[in-house]
Order: sequence, then structure tokens, then C-alpha cells
Amino acid sequence: MHAEINAFVKTLQQKKLTLALAESVTCGMATHKLATCKGTSEVLAGSVICYTPEVKKKLLKVPAATIDKCTCESKQVTEILSRNLAKLIKADIHAAITGLAAKGGSETKEKPVGTIFFSVSYKNKTYGFRRLFRGSPQTIKEKACLELYRSILKVI
Repeated sequence: MHAEINAFVKTLQQKKLTLALAESVTCGMATHKLATCKGTSEVLAGSVICYTPEVKKKLLKVPAATIDKCTCESKQVTEILSRNLAKLIKADIHAAITGLAAKGGSETKEKPVGTIFFSVSYKNKTYGFRRLFRGSPQTIKEKACLELYRSILKVI
């Protein structure tokens, strides 16, 4: 895993791109994993942990109506997070991650535990991704972090 994260950071360095993250389900894990890599200071502009609906609404300006209609763990909310993150942190790439790593959230038959949403805003376009992971909450979060980096690479 560490080699893949190092390669991700190196790719951003080579392309001279900076990154900002809005993390919900991973609670800063994706940012922390980047911080263990050489060269992170050149690419990581900053991050926001937006775990609660209140932080999503107040800090990242997600409309309450969107959260009420779609839930915090949704494609729609994740895309708003990545777009609005650009208003807080200057970077080339703005990415967000939400989802369900354990029971007790907005899980349904159509959106079971392990469903993770990713959004990447780059060059005035926003791309959304949805993945389903299996395992413990820790395993789901670990897999989600790697998939977040992969999603960013797909976009750039």
C-alpha cells in the first residue's frame, strides 16, 4: 500500500499539481497516509474533516435540503463537498470522500455498509465515483483511501 501512495504523490509532483481533501468517512486517514510520503509538502495544500452534517453544512456549504433528501453519504453531497472545498483551500485538485464503514448511518438495501462515494473536482469539472468494499470498518477505510487516490489519478 505504501508504495502505491508514494507513486501517487510522485505523480502529483511530476505534474506539479496540488491537492485538497474533504474527508468524512475516513476521518483524516487519507491525509495522514499522504503525510507519510516524501514530497507531500509539495502537493498537499490542506484538508478538512467534515464528519458531521453540521460541518458539511456550515463549513462546506452543503445545503440542508440536499442532506435531507440524499443523506450525508451520497454522490450528491460528496460532489458538493469537492466543489465547495475550492472556496476554502486553493489547489489544483479538490477531492471528497463520504460513505458507510459501519452500521448506524444511512445504509439501505441499495446502499449497504461498505458503500463509499468519491468526488474529484479538476479543471472546472467534477467526477463522481461509487464503490462497495467488504470487511471491517478499518479495512473499508483503508481500501477507500487507496481508491480515492486511484480515482484522482483517473481524473488527472
